Amino acid sequence: MYAIRAMIGLCLVGISILPVQADELDLDALIQEALKNNPNLSVLRARLAAFEAKIPQAGALEDPSFRFEVSNVPLSDFDLSSTPMSGNQFVISQKFSFPGKQRARERSAQFASDSVAWLLRDRELAIANAVKQPFFELAYVTRAIAIMEKNRVLLQDLIRIARTKYAVGKGLQQDVLKAQVSLSALDTELIALRAKKQLAEARLNLVLNRSPQSPLGAPPDTIGLSSVPLTVDALQAQADEGHPSLKAMDQSILMWRAEVEVARRNVWPDMTVSLGYRQRAFAANDPVGGSDFISVGVGIPLPVFGGRKQRQQIVEARANMREVEAQKAAERQQIYYEIQRLIIEAKQHRESAELFRTAMLPQAEQSLASALSGYQVDKVDFLTLLNNQMTLLNFEMTYYRHVIEHEKRVADLVAAVGR
Repeated sequence: MYAIRAMIGLCLVGISILPVQADELDLDALIQEALKNNPNLSVLRARLAAFEAKIPQAGALEDPSFRFEVSNVPLSDFDLSSTPMSGNQFVISQKFSFPGKQRARERSAQFASDSVAWLLRDRELAIANAVKQPFFELAYVTRAIAIMEKNRVLLQDLIRIARTKYAVGKGLQQDVLKAQVSLSALDTELIALRAKKQLAEARLNLVLNRSPQSPLGAPPDTIGLSSVPLTVDALQAQADEGHPSLKAMDQSILMWRAEVEVARRNVWPDMTVSLGYRQRAFAANDPVGGSDFISVGVGIPLPVFGGRKQRQQIVEARANMREVEAQKAAERQQIYYEIQRLIIEAKQHRESAELFRTAMLPQAEQSLASALSGYQVDKVDFLTLLNNQMTLLNFEMTYYRHVIEHEKRVADLVAAVGR
């Protein structure tokens, strides 16, 4: 009976006996690696650089233009000195925007760039959460495999004990067969868990931009329940104040407001100033003795189609601004819902985990210990002992599943709040 006591003692110790891995994965280090190497973030960083480069472009004047002309050349002799009208003409011109238009365009480009910067921040939060989810799943599966393998050893011991008692006429063949069936079922679950572990590792490698089959260290041996303030109103207020996706939409609204200002100023025409110089070779009988000419001009476009063009630009910009405002309202409502849903689910898993830890696991351990004592004096049958052992196994698995699901919801909640 000493072997039985030792075996059940190992089972009653539960998940705390499992050894700590020396090469534990560091969640913070994994997140930093993902933020550095994830290609989706590289796309947004390149887009942000492109938008930042647009800001000085939007505020700059158009390039001045230079024009050279050979003017009024007679077809009879192609001689520039034969008439007073002929000459080489050089013209330089510069277009000036209506006052305030360039500044409005620059502000619009700045707001567009800021919007992309907030989208990058939002994507960083999503990437961090994308690391946490497979990390926690890997922690659970690794833990579950260890618990299963420990119980597999215990089941093998139970099978040997049942066979021994059956051989001496104190047990039933049914006990041996039942234990073997339980062992086969446990082996089936182990196969599924090992496959899930490989999938969790491949998913984590994907987020880290590694090869899917790259080796990973072991997750922490034990993950406890994190303590977070689960107050709906407070978290919703935090999200409303600083969620990156809402901030990005705020910047988009400001961008379209600046575009409205640009469109309003487009009603007033821009002005082009030109300066010309004509070099002449004619001198005979010229009242000005062959002097060169200089000319200055101002060009203004006539907004004769302003009702169909410039004023419609104002309508378009305002409609785009209202669209983003509506999108922001819808996004805010979705975020509010996600926060409430995640808080409800996190509380559910936390309360369930606490119930298993404080009541159900101790009760299952006591029940198994009682069954062991009864089995030793032939007052409890083997199947009862086996069922109690399997019940404790299932409770350990369920307890740790609730812990991991709580941590997953907390990770989702961090992303939903945007902090």
